[in-house]
Amino acid sequence: MKKRRKITTISLLFLFAVICLSGCGSKSADKGGADNSTNAPDFVLKKWGGGMAKLSDYRGKVVILDFWATWCPPCLKEIPDFVKLQKKYGDKGLVILGISLDQNPKQTLPPFIKKYKVNYPFLLTNGKVDRAYGGVTGIPTTFVIDQSGQIYKRYVGFRPHSVFEKDIKTLLGL
Repeated sequence: MKKRRKITTISLLFLFAVICLSGCGSKSADKGGADNSTNAPDFVLKKWGGGMAKLSDYRGKVVILDFWATWCPPCLKEIPDFVKLQKKYGDKGLVILGISLDQNPKQTLPPFIKKYKVNYPFLLTNGKVDRAYGGVTGIPTTFVIDQSGQIYKRYVGFRPHSVFEKDIKTLLGL
């Protein structure tokens, strides 16, 4: 009986941790701007499929930097919107970068990319980039970065398409 109670307790703690990491219900948004702007930390990460990506290479563009994982339901809900936004605004100066926090990206990313028809780069975390962005404590955590490399907004938890589109239009002057 004690063993069963211990397993149940461990299972409940694990479930709680997954819910906390998923950012469910979290609605925080930190605004940047003249009073509260912060330089987005630069990084160099491996791209899924080969090559490297450096954030500073995208200076002059609006960047949506999304920390996510394939096992995160709110993340999965946002990905189709990011695909649509990249298609609509990519030629106007938008770049979406997804930083995968998956532990086995070689297994999880290929079917995911195919299923969701992802049209933007996925980068593989090195653990340092998560800490550089304030310690990603819930996912999805998404940063909107302006053309000069300043963090414009930070969102923890799911956001609908319209929230990101409004930020993109504002920063691109559309």
